[in-house]
Amino acid sequence: MKRIILSSALILSLLLAACNDQVSYSPQEILETAMQETSELSSYYAEYTVDMGDEGTGETKHWEKNGKIRVETTDTNGEENFSINDGTSFISYTKSNNTAIVFELGDLGEGFEKISVKEQALRILEIIKNSHDITVGQDEKIAGHDTYHLIAKAKKPNTLIGDMEIWVDKKTWMTLKSVSKSGGLETTIEFQKFEPNAKIDDALFVADLPEDAIIQEEKVELPKQLTLEEATEKLGSFLIAPKSTGYTLESIEDLNVPQTNEIALRYFKNEEPQFTLSVFKPQAPFGEEEERIEVRGQEGTKMDMEVFRLLQWDENGLRYNIIFENPALTFEEVLELTEQMELTE
Repeated sequence: MKRIILSSALILSLLLAACNDQVSYSPQEILETAMQETSELSSYYAEYTVDMGDEGTGETKHWEKNGKIRVETTDTNGEENFSINDGTSFISYTKSNNTAIVFELGDLGEGFEKISVKEQALRILEIIKNSHDITVGQDEKIAGHDTYHLIAKAKKPNTLIGDMEIWVDKKTWMTLKSVSKSGGLETTIEFQKFEPNAKIDDALFVADLPEDAIIQEEKVELPKQLTLEEATEKLGSFLIAPKSTGYTLESIEDLNVPQTNEIALRYFKNEEPQFTLSVFKPQAPFGEEEERIEVRGQEGTKMDMEVFRLLQWDENGLRYNIIFENPALTFEEVLELTEQMELTE
């Protein structure tokens, strides 16, 4: 079952879900404890602010109970909206235009599974354990709760996840404050209220929309498997890696993006994933901050970060993205592979 993460603070949830006793921990002990012990919250209510500097600020109220979520936000300009995920539908309502967008999940509801607190921690720990130096700062009270203060400094510049500071509740391991720097943007999220295991009325997870609200209904579809012939019919002839390269095409997925007709091709070698080739009709030029590189005689770009590597180029009206999955795969090997690619018929 494909799993879609419904956690807006995943990248900041470095250390959640560990038990606590009143002793001092080293950074490594804190990380190991977070990885081994779990204390899930059945519910909680929170109020927090998000400050993105020149990009604006916002205030948020958050209710969560048994996987159901309600979030109410107000931004710098006073724009108000709320969203509700009750497991079978996702509703987002904007007050200024009195419009609600409703995504009916239907039988796909189980695919929208909120990962556990421990799983969030494990994923982030795996990402930063070798890329950051982690130290312990001074303990503080945030929203009335005692917290550990952890400081993660990136070992190299231009990493996908930059420098971070987080303050985690000693009892529940909820992240109550975080400061992250990435791509020239600094984001601070700080809780003013945090009520673990709060009593929450189920009625909060039912949308109370105005009678005259404009409702736009959408259907969420998981990616659909395609044959090579179906993919060619959808996009026209496009480049693929032939079998002679040693890579095996395991699957082709239609990502259900009508504007671009994007498809994703997954390639394996020796039964291990190597890379994903994404092909679509581009809607915008390359970003100015991306590193330029020549691919197949065409202008392209590359991203070489600690946990994410990407090669992309445009050719004959299509954009190609090669997303690395095998960490041992080099740019030189992939560039050589692109020279051997052939058009589908």
